[in-house]
Amino acid sequence: MSIPVIRSNLHDHVEELFSADLLRSNDAENQRALKTFLSSTYSSLASLTWHLGADGHVFQREAAPAAEIADEAYFERNLEHQFSAGRDDQPQKSHGTHNHRQQFGGSL
Repeated sequence: MSIPVIRSNLHDHVEELFSADLLRSNDAENQRALKTFLSSTYSSLASLTWHLGADGHVFQREAAPAAEIADEAYFERNLEHQFSAGRDDQPQKSHGTHNHRQQFGGSL
């Protein structure tokens, strides 16, 4: 891959990230877009590093952890969605299913 191709790829990664409607997309789509952008960018940077005579493996090695940053950034939001989804789908009962005798025993 030549340096002009790498440059074009880097521009394409940015265009792809912002071509998605980030403000109207849901969290999962935005998280996926950020992960794709990070991993693609690191891959292109690894290629550029090789062309510059340095060790591109450093960027390749860090590509997966870099993409996981998006997971960490969305961790709390995903956790909130996970627990709020259970509450929204099933209304909480205000009373038990047992009758008075089952709950409190028979008359004395």
